[in-house]
Amino acid sequence: MRRADYYTGLTLAEALRALADHHGAPRTRHINADKTALLYRAAVRLEHVTTVTVGDSATGRDLAQVTPLRRRAVDS
Repeated sequence: MRRADYYTGLTLAEALRALADHHGAPRTRHINADKTALLYRAAVRLEHVTTVTVGDSATGRDLAQVTPLRRRAVDS
């Protein structure tokens, strides 16, 4: 499994595509073709929303950068 640092510097859309490519690949398949397609559709939508909202400025890319999320504590 890829670590969080693999996705550092990628936009959220690029990270979703990388996730789909890795987990949907024949040798590492963890998700089926439908879920892979869903991740790709989400990536396209994110790119569209970011472009429409912010434009093609550097700020738009910054807003879409992947930021590692803290793990949530599991309630016992």
